[in-house]
Amino acid sequence: MKRVSQPKAPRRKSSRESQIIEVINQLDQFLGAQQIHKILSNEKSSIGLATIYRRLELLSAEGKIDAIISPTGERLYRRCGQIEGHHHHLICRLCGATEEIDLEAVESITARIARRYGYQDISHSLEVFGICASCQSIQTSSIKSVSKAKLR
Repeated sequence: MKRVSQPKAPRRKSSRESQIIEVINQLDQFLGAQQIHKILSNEKSSIGLATIYRRLELLSAEGKIDAIISPTGERLYRRCGQIEGHHHHLICRLCGATEEIDLEAVESITARIARRYGYQDISHSLEVFGICASCQSIQTSSIKSVSKAKLR
């Protein structure tokens, strides 16, 4: 006799999940679990760090938020403007500002490589890190200030 499993009901959003999503929505940059925990702790939330990690992974797996690996190896999360579709990010290493970018050439090369080696159902991740124009101007002005102080 074969068992027929009931279809899974949509998962209900908890108040803790709502708190996490609210923090993510407030800031237009990628955040780590510890950053989110600190923000929520400052708001007097009792949500634990382990719960935040679990919820972020679940939200990421459901495609509700994007997850990337930072240059330091930390997993960072953000809710992107693109609800559907594969995309990449240009991220400031200093302030975390993020731009969603479309790289058709990368998609084309990836597909060509997969065909060449007989791979199917491929995926890839590409994030570009740098220093945004705003942070560059701050750095330039602070260097000028230091230089002027040394001349005095």
